[in-house]
Amino acid sequence: MSKKSKSFFSHFTIAHKITMMYGGIFSLSLLIISFFVLVNVTVIEQNNIKAEMKKTVENIDDYIKNGGELSQETLEALLENKYIEVNVVDVKNHKVYKNSVGKLPSFVRQIQSQPPHGFLDEERNNRSEELEKKGFKVDIAKEFNMDDKAYFISSRDGKEFVLLEKEINFEESCYLVQAFKMLQKNDYYFRSFGLRLFLIDILGIFLSFLIGRYISRKMLKPVEEIQQTAERISIEDLSQRIDTSGPDDEMKELAETFNSMISRLENSFQKQNQFISDASHELRTPISVIQGYANLINRWGKSDPTVLEESIQSILAETEHMSQLIKKLLFLAKSDQNRIPVQKEQFCLNELVKEVVKEMEITTETKRNIIIKEQKTVEIYADSSMIKQLLWIHCENALKYTKQNDSITFHIYEQCEYGCVDVQDNGAGMNEEDVTRIFDRFYRADKSRNKEIPGTGLGLSIAKWIAESNDGKISVESELEKGTIFHNAFPLKKKKNQKYS
Repeated sequence: MSKKSKSFFSHFTIAHKITMMYGGIFSLSLLIISFFVLVNVTVIEQNNIKAEMKKTVENIDDYIKNGGELSQETLEALLENKYIEVNVVDVKNHKVYKNSVGKLPSFVRQIQSQPPHGFLDEERNNRSEELEKKGFKVDIAKEFNMDDKAYFISSRDGKEFVLLEKEINFEESCYLVQAFKMLQKNDYYFRSFGLRLFLIDILGIFLSFLIGRYISRKMLKPVEEIQQTAERISIEDLSQRIDTSGPDDEMKELAETFNSMISRLENSFQKQNQFISDASHELRTPISVIQGYANLINRWGKSDPTVLEESIQSILAETEHMSQLIKKLLFLAKSDQNRIPVQKEQFCLNELVKEVVKEMEITTETKRNIIIKEQKTVEIYADSSMIKQLLWIHCENALKYTKQNDSITFHIYEQCEYGCVDVQDNGAGMNEEDVTRIFDRFYRADKSRNKEIPGTGLGLSIAKWIAESNDGKISVESELEKGTIFHNAFPLKKKKNQKYS
């Protein structure tokens, strides 16, 4: 296909292309059939005449062989098609029966004496020569039975005939049946037939494009609905959906896929808006505190060392809080974009837990009873640095919500194909509503979000991402005033067909 034709078709819509394709294929098929019919109409006419002549001769043959006595009246009765001319020669009785009026054509035989049996077979070639000597052009037809002799005869004046001859021998009787008919060259008939065929083709082509247009619109209706729905969708309104009622076809699958995509987008936008709102809220508080203490220093801190020291310590604390918050926000932003590499390896979970506990005891000022319960040595396949970060998140939460001399217990064990570590404390605990939302970003069980217990509300969201990125699981059990247990499970071995990260 040339560039010009490609450029031409590129301006059409899909509906127009389907209409043109459907209408074009149907129209081309119709024109080919019409051309075949028009070219072969003469052949069709000849075949119809031959079939009628053969039936006429067979009727006469059946009548004679069933003992019927042939006469002019019975011959007229046997002829179903009155337009077939028949000449029957009773050789024995020297009689001729015919339905033609006027002089018979010169190619019709007139037998006056009894010929030998089978004279038609013996004189077939002589018959053709005889007709050619009389000025006829002869073509022997081969479609008939061997008992029938048929010829296409053309006279000098352009007239054409079909001649069928048959010898009928029954008992002592012998008949020569000759049926013939002139082929009419009716120019009016052909013109009329061609005109009708042309009009039928025009009507068929028009209907094919009309039906093609209807089919294309019906097929592409879901696509049009998708387009209209997409035009109505905006960031402010992602609630639009496509109607998926109808047959279970590819278009319905397309509509369902589109609806699913919009649902995911809507969910992502809601999470993003909530994330921005919560981040703004969390950052607003330390900024307000820093601004307040800065004003306090500006007013009285220059001359009052106590106010100055208090303000500096508070500003440093809020700055550290903001630094931790921003680090966690950046971590979550990278995790959402899958930009954090996960370096999995086989390592001992027991040793990692003991390492975290040792670091916690060194860095923690307040005293806690740390208990490690291990059934056996457990090796897992995961990113050790990430698992350590997850354990630290649980430790920090346990330290925040437990009191002096309370217990923090680590349970290490294997379960099915997972190596597990549970972090349990006997602190404040949570109610059912808090448990269902504890992994949401910026969510904290202390509704007032006061500063008695510091935190950003992002730690457990990060812990959940770490667990899932390492093909693990994380869940929580908690009860008010009794404590909380975080269950963490990671694969013992590398999964089949899994490549190293």
